[in-house]
Amino acid sequence: MSEAKKKVKIIKRDGTEEEFIKEKVVVSCYNSGAPIDVAREIADEVEKKVKDGMTTDDIRNIVLEELHKRNPEWSNNYAYYDALIKGRVTYENGKFVVVPKGTVYLGREVKDVGEKGLSEVSEVQAILDQLKEDLEHGISRATIHRRTRILFLAVLRTRKMSKEDKLKSIELINEFRKSLGWKPFKLKKIPE
Repeated sequence: MSEAKKKVKIIKRDGTEEEFIKEKVVVSCYNSGAPIDVAREIADEVEKKVKDGMTTDDIRNIVLEELHKRNPEWSNNYAYYDALIKGRVTYENGKFVVVPKGTVYLGREVKDVGEKGLSEVSEVQAILDQLKEDLEHGISRATIHRRTRILFLAVLRTRKMSKEDKLKSIELINEFRKSLGWKPFKLKKIPE
């Protein structure tokens, strides 16, 4: 059995071990904007580098490096997803986040800040306000488009919002998208 095909154990942030699952890398890269074939290519590269005992942060850094090689915007989107879904932000040089003109800068060390996920409609509105500002500062419409998708997914996945707050948040996201001439996101089912 080749090294890449062995069941590799990695260390999570809480110190527990789990098996490395390549498909998680594929999904993360795809959610960051990489086409599925590129996401699989990146996952193959990551799989080659993963060794027993590596931490999830080590793997995250490899993923970011591979994303950045192919498209720096994808690595920024990955960081944005991490901040919204997992409550993680970059910590470098004594600062938690460096946001020059709205782009998320990523250093080497990542810390969990607060609880995971969104908890209030006001947080969603604040993020939409930031996206609007990012657009005014020259961030591409394609990036803003992808980030509204990431925000939409974050709202659907959070367990800290009531059904009513999720629906209100989705309404705000769709109003924002319509104001930019984009189609609103459609729900396949009502969020719980």
